[in-house]
Amino acid sequence: MITPEIWFTLYSLANKGAIHNKTVLTTKELGEIMDVSQQTASRRIVECVEQGYIMRIHTAEGMLLQITEKGRTELVQILTNLEVAFTPPRDEIVIEGKIVTGIGEGAYYVDVYASKLRSALGFRPHLGTLNVKVMDEDARRAIGRMKSTPPLVLNGFQHKGRTFGDVICYRVKVNNEIEAAVVMAQRTHHSEDILEVVAPVDIRKTLNIGDDDKVTLTVIPLHMVT
Repeated sequence: MITPEIWFTLYSLANKGAIHNKTVLTTKELGEIMDVSQQTASRRIVECVEQGYIMRIHTAEGMLLQITEKGRTELVQILTNLEVAFTPPRDEIVIEGKIVTGIGEGAYYVDVYASKLRSALGFRPHLGTLNVKVMDEDARRAIGRMKSTPPLVLNGFQHKGRTFGDVICYRVKVNNEIEAAVVMAQRTHHSEDILEVVAPVDIRKTLNIGDDDKVTLTVIPLHMVT
């Protein structure tokens, strides 16, 4: 488990833009940001580098620092935990549906988008999707409420001569047990009544469920409006 000192160092670097770009800082500047001594800041940077959370290059102006994929994953996990903690029960959005068999393309697309899904969601997705068909108006209204919350957006890209469009994601928990996400592709062969769900595990096997079994998807909003 990541230590509070490492977490706060990553948090401080993220606030200086080190998630998206290489950022130049001295240990003195970093110490002032974190309200610790220059020696402590230097030690924490060394720990982060040794554990693979940041990349460091020494320059004449100071250290060139950038958070690695491993460090980003840790921050995303903390973000997820905070989102869950800040979600009051009265504001829960719960979508009920039943499991149906997909058309067999889920594994391919999850593989293609795997790195983007991992970066956005903080977990390596199992190759394949769980297809959940909504059956009533309550579920459709819940989907509408979910779509009114801020999504995570995976930008489209080119891969082996093909163009893959944007994908939007909404964090959910399946049966209040498995961290997952509803993924909605810009182009899809599914009807609007079928939701595709990705998770770090095979949901069917983990929950011992199959076609026509009922499931619930509890939405974890990115931001709560107070």
